[in-house]
Amino acid sequence: MKKTSGRWVDVAALADLPPGKVVRAEIAGRVLALVNVDGVVHAVDAICPHQGGPLEQGTLWLGKLQCPWHFFLFDLTTGANVYPKKVYPVDMPELKCQLAPLKLFPVRVENGRVYALVEEPVPPGSS
Repeated sequence: MKKTSGRWVDVAALADLPPGKVVRAEIAGRVLALVNVDGVVHAVDAICPHQGGPLEQGTLWLGKLQCPWHFFLFDLTTGANVYPKKVYPVDMPELKCQLAPLKLFPVRVENGRVYALVEEPVPPGSS
């Protein structure tokens, strides 16, 4: 198992992320979707696990992030797929990967800036 460490990265100005808005942020080749739900900021992997849709182009619906391609909905506090979670029949386990949860990133807001905690691999031999 690879060791990782995290670092807080400045990803946006809070002023650019008003409630109800979704914006794109890039960190070292990784694309995040930053989402403001009623003043609470979330950061998630911007690639939809269903078929790779661009979640930074998604919209909020009832406090959930909706993929613009197939309207999959994700809970931003758990990353769980909430629609169409129960649409696929249980006898089609090959489709289960399409219901994978989103990768979430811890967020903090300080002095009008939004920071996300991004994991990075620890080089072998490092303490």
